[in-house]
Amino acid sequence: MKAIDITGSVKEGMWNYDPPFPPFKMRPLGDVPWAGCEVFCEVFEGFHSQTGTYLETPAHFYGNDKSYLAADVPVDRLVNISCSLLMLDPEAFTNQSRRPPVTVEMLECCPGSRTINAGDAILVGSGWGRHWMEKDYLSKSPWFTLDAMRWLLLKKPFLLGSDFPRWENLENPQGFFPEFYAANVLMLASCVNLENVPGCRLRLTALPLNITGTSCTPCRAVLTMED
Repeated sequence: MKAIDITGSVKEGMWNYDPPFPPFKMRPLGDVPWAGCEVFCEVFEGFHSQTGTYLETPAHFYGNDKSYLAADVPVDRLVNISCSLLMLDPEAFTNQSRRPPVTVEMLECCPGSRTINAGDAILVGSGWGRHWMEKDYLSKSPWFTLDAMRWLLLKKPFLLGSDFPRWENLENPQGFFPEFYAANVLMLASCVNLENVPGCRLRLTALPLNITGTSCTPCRAVLTMED
């Protein structure tokens, strides 16, 4: 079985959401006097619920007391999920002076767009994960048009993910997030390596850290080929 890791690396200098989200930093813990010997450990500073590749529930929109949280999702629902990859042409997202949109027409032209089943995970790839460590990764991210998001939601996915981090157009808001969260869809963002995945019918495993009391949790996400 071939497994492809689609989890972005968490390290200093990686992309991050705008303030007040803190940037990730890692430092040595230092001496541990009670250990009785020299040990090595690190402290993660600025590590928040949307660091790197993360899984998100509708509680991010509705509030933690009005929806279910990441730790409430049964782990067996997150292992070996039937997954459809819609891989867009990466050339459409390079050398752009403005943030490029993802349109319905782009999605419909992807191999696999006609074989999506209700309850699938859907991943939308653009090649943007290659820019993970670049300063413009967030500010020049692709975004979904309203029609594109509605097209995806009509497929009734269990989970929707992408390899770009900012789905909304902040300059010309599409306003689809109320519809997205009302559809009770999990979000997986932001992934890497989708342009290196062979085929469009896959299996996805996305396991969030078992942290209670939060709607979003960093996770490890892996794709395997479907038999």
